[in-house]
Amino acid sequence: MRVSRLKPIIDIAIPSDFLAEVPDDREAIRKIGYLGRGAAIFQVSKIIIYRHRLAGERDRANFILKSLQYLATPPYLRKDLFKLDRDLRYAGLLPPLKTPNHAPGGKPGKGEYREGVVVRWDGYFSIIKIGDGVYAKVPKPMPLGTRVVVQVDAPTTRDDTYRAHVIPRERLGIYWGFESEVMDISKLFSNYDYAILTGKEGTGIKDAMEHVRNALGRDRVLVIFGSPYHGVDEILRAEGMEWALRKYPFINFIPGQGVETVRTEEAVIAVLSILNLVRYLHGSLP
Repeated sequence: MRVSRLKPIIDIAIPSDFLAEVPDDREAIRKIGYLGRGAAIFQVSKIIIYRHRLAGERDRANFILKSLQYLATPPYLRKDLFKLDRDLRYAGLLPPLKTPNHAPGGKPGKGEYREGVVVRWDGYFSIIKIGDGVYAKVPKPMPLGTRVVVQVDAPTTRDDTYRAHVIPRERLGIYWGFESEVMDISKLFSNYDYAILTGKEGTGIKDAMEHVRNALGRDRVLVIFGSPYHGVDEILRAEGMEWALRKYPFINFIPGQGVETVRTEEAVIAVLSILNLVRYLHGSLP
């Protein structure tokens, strides 16, 4: 499956206390699964879990990160990249992601992209696992455990091995799935052309469409969400970052909501669907 990469590139930021209201890890994993599915549907490039002082003991950044990384990893690589871990004991509840990097794991065709991990060096080639019992040979030494994307060139004399070359992820030209990382809120705005703050107390989407169009005219935009107990505006004020509220639009994407609170994973899908529609209406989508 090849899906053209949409522009602009959109990343999202969720708070480290995103799971504050869940009763147990089983429900936590389900929420993370909904979040990951929503992000992948709308081609989110990166999910940032931001730490902030109001999170306190509700901070579960590492658990969220580990679960998202497991979800985003092709199933045929999970046993190679993840050890037995109590945090992942309910990982079987995560939904299939089926992003383009989640190939079925069988024999690849010529020109196909595959995600893989370096499993050994044979003296001439790095041997990369790219499926269930399927390997690629790349004439380049790489450390064991290195995770790469390869493009298959041709079969070898072995039925399970193919010649291939490494291709940088940013040169694929297609959506390949999302990455995840943990970041302190103080560094959140460092690498972005523009940001959108979301929340119930923000300006209604009808009156903020110019800001949305402006954001989608940039190369890369960050969309920031609040937590179950603290809105984005409250979090920024607690951090002494009121400047962000003056610099970037704070938008209510769900005016007239029929429930008291919208869960973060629900807000992610609602907001990204609106941004996707605006991209389509203004010619960014085919």
